[in-house]
Order: sequence, then structure tokens, then C-alpha cells
Amino acid sequence: MHRATRAVGVLCLLVACGCGKSQAPIAPPEPPLVVAENPVERTLDSFTEFTGYMRSVELQEVRAQVTGYLKTIYFADGDIVTEGQKLYEIDPEPYQAAFDNAKATVEKAQADEKNADAQRVVARADFDRAEAVMKKGGSALSQEEYDKRKATWESAVASCGAAKATIGAAEAALHKARFDLTNCVIKSDVKGVGRISRTLLTKGNLVKTGDTVLCRITSLDPIYAYVDVDELTSLACRAKIFDKKELPDPRDKSSRLKCWFGQKDENGFPHAGVVDYIGPEITRGTGTREVRGVFPNPPPYRYGPGESVRVKIETGVPQKYLTVPELAVGSQQQQKFVYVIDKNEKGEESATFLPVRVGPVRDVGGVRLQVIETTSGDGARQLSPADRVVVNGLLRVRPGVPVTVKLQSPTVPAKTEVAAK
Repeated sequence: MHRATRAVGVLCLLVACGCGKSQAPIAPPEPPLVVAENPVERTLDSFTEFTGYMRSVELQEVRAQVTGYLKTIYFADGDIVTEGQKLYEIDPEPYQAAFDNAKATVEKAQADEKNADAQRVVARADFDRAEAVMKKGGSALSQEEYDKRKATWESAVASCGAAKATIGAAEAALHKARFDLTNCVIKSDVKGVGRISRTLLTKGNLVKTGDTVLCRITSLDPIYAYVDVDELTSLACRAKIFDKKELPDPRDKSSRLKCWFGQKDENGFPHAGVVDYIGPEITRGTGTREVRGVFPNPPPYRYGPGESVRVKIETGVPQKYLTVPELAVGSQQQQKFVYVIDKNEKGEESATFLPVRVGPVRDVGGVRLQVIETTSGDGARQLSPADRVVVNGLLRVRPGVPVTVKLQSPTVPAKTEVAAK
């Protein structure tokens, strides 16, 4: 009993001693590390970027103009073909026979016309003699004989006219037969160079006039790129064309708007062209206007119809813009913003939330830069080249919370040329 009492007393003493010791203070967390750089003011070409697609200048559906059995195919599926190149041959034998028959019919009609003309000449001579006798008077020629010779001459004239009409009909039939025989050979009609699809009909099949698509040919060089331009951009460009005279009139073929395109696997916009068509109306369903650029596509004809491309179109004269790396711009619902490094109330470096209004994203030296047009809000602080903008570590930043800042040089120096590419 005494031993248990002593154990309880010792335990209470140990607890009392432990409660009397002060705990070590917990060190505050280190401020998060962020990378910042200064915005750069640079002169940029004024253009707007769009997403578009490519389309061939010509798309030809090859159809037969005569009916018959397919005899020969002169190409391999997917070949490059040129204008006038033979593609198919339809069995010409029945059309050759029809041509020979029409030719013989023309020759016979021509012979009949010559015979009718000769009879007309003889009949005219007989009638002229009869008319001369009748004018002299007397009974050498009866009125009945005179009327007979006149009727013979008139009949000969009619026969001659009928023979000429027969020649016309025979020559028309010959022309049709020649047309059919010629069109037994089907040729490429695409201008320049095109790529042919697989043949949709093989040898020995019956081909009907205009009913069967045999294959398709798409032209390759040049090639179109189509984009849909939003209404606001369209109206702004119209003002720059007709009011400010900053852009060339698209109706003037000697001075065209410049445009460039790049594919998904390419950096920038390495391919230059011109705008050659602007749609006449705004599509009400989408609020856009169709615009087309034309681009050279020399061998090996890398670009084809249907491919998605990025297109940028000249929309103004070069101007100065403030830019930051695209990664520095965050999005909060519909609001774009950046974090600017300032001093908080305690004099510590911290981030300030700054809403901004952005322009297009520009590709400079393989780096995507965001154009900052202005800071959102009336009387709001404006971003300047002296500010330090967070470009790495946005997720670790909270407004007013201290941060450790690592300032780096601009990702793309200000002197870097911003060319069409």
C-alpha cells in the first residue's frame, strides 16, 4: 500500500515538472520563391492571329462524258498529275464506228448536194430558154411546157436547199461523233499541278455519262488558307483601310494585305502570302467574315487541303506595345491579371494582384509573348517597364504575402526583331 502511494506521488511530480517547461517557438515558413522579370516595350507589327484551314484552289471531280466500259487507267492512286495528262480510256470501238458512219454520211450528203446543184443548173437553163421563147411570142412553146420547165427549176432549187440542210445535219452528227470519240480518253483539267485520289472505279466497269465520279484531283500550288475574322476586328480593319488609309485597299490587286501561316508542328509563321479575298458579308450565326489568303506551295507540296493552320493577317502599322511572357498572365473567370512585386505594409516584398486588358499573343524567337494593352479599371495603376512581374511561381503567390524574388533578364531581349515569323 505504501509502495503504490509512493509511485503515484512520483508520477505526479514528473507530470508537474513536465508542465512547467516552456515549448520551443515554431519558426515561420520561408517566403515562397518566385521568378520575376521586367515588362519590355517593343515595336511590333500590327497583325491579328486566327485559326484556319487550308483548301485547294481547284477541286476537280473527274466524270465521264460518254458511256462505255472502262478500258485503261493511266495513273497510280495518289500520283502527282499535270494539266492535260491522260487518266482513263473508255472503250472507243463503238464510238469509232459511229464516227466512221457519220463521216460517210457527210460525204454522201455532200455528193447529193453536188448532184442537186447540177440538176438545178440544168433546170435553170431550160427555164431561161423557155422564158426567152415566151417573150418573143408565137406558138413555138406552149404555156403548159413553159409551166412544166418552171416547176422543174423550182423543184431543183428546193432539192438543192434540202441537200444543203442534209449536209448540215450530217456535219452536226459528225461533230457529235468526233466529240464522243475524243472523250473516250479522259484527261486532267486541273491548272498546273495536282494530286489525284484513288480511282473509284476499276477496269471493266460500266461508266455512265456524268453519273459516275471516277476520281478527284486537288490542285497543289498555290494553296488557300481560310479564316473567320470576328466582326470587331473586321470593323477596325475597315476603318484603317478607308478612313485612316493605314492598310491597302483589298480591291486594289497591286497592293494586297500581307498574311502568314504556320502549321501545328512549326514555330511561328514561316510562310508568307497575301489576302486575295474578303467575304462580302458578316455571317449572322457566327458574327464572322470569311477571309482568304493565298500562298505558294512549291515541291515537294508539303501542305494540303483540310489541314489546320495558324494564320496571322496584317491589321495595322507597326506600333509600340508592352509585353510579358504569356506564362506571366493568369486568368480569374473572365479577368486576366498579373502579379507585380511591391512592398507590403511591413516593408516586405510581396505580390500585388493587377488586372490587365490583353492584346494578341505574339511569337518572338520561339517564345510566346502576351501584349498588355492597358490595365483594367478607370484610374487603375498602369503596368510599366519598371515593374517586376512574376513569370514563374504564380500558384505559390497570394496578394500581400511575402515572397522571395529572383529577378531575371527578359526572356526575349527588347532588341529582338519581331518579324512576320
